[in-house]
Amino acid sequence: MIDTVILIIPNKNVKSLDNNQGCFPIWTMQSNGNGYKKWIKNMPKRKESNTPYYPRLTRCDNNVVSRIKIEFSVSKLLYGNNLNEVEEKDFPLIVGTLQKRLIEMGEIVEKTDIENASISTIHPSKNILISDGYTAYSVIKELGKINVHKKLELTKVNFKDDGKALHLYATNHSIVFYDKIADLSQNKKKAVDQDQTWQQFYLSDEIKNKQSPLEILRMEIRLCNKRKINSVMQKLGFQKNPTFKDIFKKDVCQKILKWYWDTIVTGENLFLFELENNPKQLLKDILRKEPKIKGKEAVYLVGLNTLCKDGGIRELRNILEKHMTQRSWYRMTDRVKLLNDIVNKKVFCSWVGQIEMVINNFEPFRIELESRLP
Repeated sequence: MIDTVILIIPNKNVKSLDNNQGCFPIWTMQSNGNGYKKWIKNMPKRKESNTPYYPRLTRCDNNVVSRIKIEFSVSKLLYGNNLNEVEEKDFPLIVGTLQKRLIEMGEIVEKTDIENASISTIHPSKNILISDGYTAYSVIKELGKINVHKKLELTKVNFKDDGKALHLYATNHSIVFYDKIADLSQNKKKAVDQDQTWQQFYLSDEIKNKQSPLEILRMEIRLCNKRKINSVMQKLGFQKNPTFKDIFKKDVCQKILKWYWDTIVTGENLFLFELENNPKQLLKDILRKEPKIKGKEAVYLVGLNTLCKDGGIRELRNILEKHMTQRSWYRMTDRVKLLNDIVNKKVFCSWVGQIEMVINNFEPFRIELESRLP
């Protein structure tokens, strides 16, 4: 439902315990200048499999306010890994567990202050079990064909780790698709999940030993500042400036994921994943859909359809970028909407339906393991 979140709590609402006996990690100055000071506090990492997961703390002081940022993975806090997903009813347990871990770090925060903390970053996410012979890698490769939607202002597209991850991003938000099982065993430099726990390494080994390997596609929306969070919340009919308890709702996370999926795939790119490949039938469908269209334009659209499917829209743009202006490119891709409308009721690769079914049902993903990890 939600993986990473950053809570903001006024420093006056946080009481630091006496550390005379050196029981807790200490605040370490990270930057100091121009009336701004920044400290960090993190628990030292240990390599034991039963090591609890702790949040990362940052205290920021300026001439006006002093506040503490609490950054953590909700799933790792509860399960030690983010393959198993939390759900809305887990909220009291999450708040209680976070409060306990903060005390172990030497910081006391009331539960009500955690529940009502403001949000500066959230990562709504979903683990999607892929079947029918498809792999997470093959689905990511297909998703790499899409045209980045102008409305989302996603300016960059990167493949990572030999194609096991697709990252569409801008300054204030991003969409990540990646092979969750492959990522579990990656080191920090290569992993999409930069905060791997030791429990996840053990989990990876146990999954690999299964007779039927799991193929899990991870879809993650990363909203990286309060302005973007407010923009998305209001667009979807929710109140701006959500607190932790406001954002930790099934319908909120589900609608965010669904809106991004519908916008980047269903809205303009669905035709790329059509199973049929019959140019003459497509020509007939175009003429039937647009009876006033000129024959030359209809033939042009059939050719555009073929080129977009063969390697993807980004690859086509790379080929043409020296031969047309950006404005001409956008005019051409506007015609893609017609292709998308024509295939709207046709048969697509089954992985498309699998993703949409998981997002629509939005049930928490859980995995039963032979050994119980902490």
